[in-house]
Amino acid sequence: MAKPRKCPKCSTEIGIDDDICYACGENVPLTHPWYTLPLGGLIVLGLFWLLTDFDALIEYVSQHLN
Repeated sequence: MAKPRKCPKCSTEIGIDDDICYACGENVPLTHPWYTLPLGGLIVLGLFWLLTDFDALIEYVSQHLN
């Protein structure tokens, strides 16, 4: 279970999902790991690779180039 966070300005405990300290009004954004976006991109590329019929795609492109 996630621990409550503390405001960097006044050290008041704030909720896990809160982004504004209720005591001083400081904006405390949620931090996201650096690997979230690249991992999402890899998942999308993997789904594209699994769901694409490359033989049909190559045939379609070669027909339109000639």
